[in-house]
Amino acid sequence: MRSPLPRIERARPLLGTTVSIRVEGLAEDKAHRAIDAAFAEIALVHGLMSFQEQDSDISRLNYDACDRTIEVHPATFEVLHWAGRIAEASAGAFDVTVAPKLVAWDLLPAPRCRRQPDPAACWRDVELGDDCSSVRFRRPLWIDVSGIAKGYAVDRAIECIAHFGAQQVCVNAGGDLRVIGPDEERIALQLPMPADALPVLNIQDAAVASSSGHRTPHLFDGKICGSHVDTHRGTPVSANRFASVVAETCLLADALTKPVLALGSESEDMLRAFGAIAYFHDPASGWRQIAAISP
Repeated sequence: MRSPLPRIERARPLLGTTVSIRVEGLAEDKAHRAIDAAFAEIALVHGLMSFQEQDSDISRLNYDACDRTIEVHPATFEVLHWAGRIAEASAGAFDVTVAPKLVAWDLLPAPRCRRQPDPAACWRDVELGDDCSSVRFRRPLWIDVSGIAKGYAVDRAIECIAHFGAQQVCVNAGGDLRVIGPDEERIALQLPMPADALPVLNIQDAAVASSSGHRTPHLFDGKICGSHVDTHRGTPVSANRFASVVAETCLLADALTKPVLALGSESEDMLRAFGAIAYFHDPASGWRQIAAISP
């Protein structure tokens, strides 16, 4: 039964996109306090994990974590912990050390650093301390956690509002979306190419994230490619591929879209490991559903 209390929705530019938050089941003043607190959580993640901002944890790590141990915020450490888990489960198809490729393709600005990244560096060279706050790089490298951090920020916002006792909450950060509450949400998927029908998903108490390269196309070896890296080949993924992942958290949903884009059906075992399901589309084979959510 829907609450008689008003539905409150607000939006704010954060995380390089527009973040919207909708809250139901709270008195108006309490709903606004909850939304303010949620935006503060998102702004915290944005400040800590920005690739571009020079005082962020990520910029400090990229500057000299290969020469000394860097203390980071617990939130940054948690994201790097999950990045390592997903990298291992995907056999490196997800790897936050792909930043040098994105810089070389003019998709990211070159960060300040003491030494240029080692071309052989990978996720295994990110060393996390047992104290849950210290990070060191075993060799020079650059990391970019923009995508997984965006999903994590959505999760932080959801958890923050849940403490206020809201009945239904939806946080949407430019396609990284999570819902809690008894009602289903219908989500339209924005394909990179024209389609006869608009694909939609219905989700409840879950998160969904979508990725493709059509918004940042560039030429590579004469082909139009997107902004995601096929780490096994060192090449960009085709701009025409599209992946949506439904998972328990938005961090997982966002991170898992990247290996799904690169691996397609070969990502099934990885998805099962995290209880996720993917919807994958490319022009050659059309739609495929990959994996099934574990019971």
